[in-house]
Amino acid sequence: MAGDVDSRRQRIIDATLDVIRDRGLAGTRTQEIARRAGVSAGLLLYHFQTLDGVIAAAMQESEDRYYRSLEDEEAAGRPAVERLRLLVERSGDASEVISAWTLWMEFWVRALRDPATAQLCTTLESRWRAVLLDVIEQGVREGTFTTPSPRVATVRLAALLDGLSVAATLGDREVPVDAVPDLWLAAAARELECDPGLLGV
Repeated sequence: MAGDVDSRRQRIIDATLDVIRDRGLAGTRTQEIARRAGVSAGLLLYHFQTLDGVIAAAMQESEDRYYRSLEDEEAAGRPAVERLRLLVERSGDASEVISAWTLWMEFWVRALRDPATAQLCTTLESRWRAVLLDVIEQGVREGTFTTPSPRVATVRLAALLDGLSVAATLGDREVPVDAVPDLWLAAAARELECDPGLLGV
């Protein structure tokens, strides 16, 4: 029984992500999610209470998938330079990356007016920065990164990736999506006084 419930919840979350990618947040509707998930709108609301609830769960799932993709590498004891590169490489192929960044941009706009969305954005951003900070601190311990403040470097590099992702999503010719990882890693090498060759740039 519990397995059936989990399966239905996952189908609804997967369908929500599909609808958001196809129609954007503004065009996401309960009925369309339910149709794609093969459930009734009433069952969807039973599991998630509101449309905002299922959207928040979908956003959380999207982020969880990214972090799960990093878990094996982290458990393998990789050096910091490899982990830093994986942070951008594991975002997926170009089509997936654009979808994820578009979703984030829509969430940022929504967060300006909706406290619940703002809180979710803060939580997810804090998670990303915590992982990046851990990698930077590891690199300092290993002697491959140098920075007077790993926390400040984390804030700057996180903000830079946000900016690059916006530019790439909007079609900036000087920031093609495929170039974002290397652009970011080159800047990270300067920020962390690291040999760019160690980061593969």
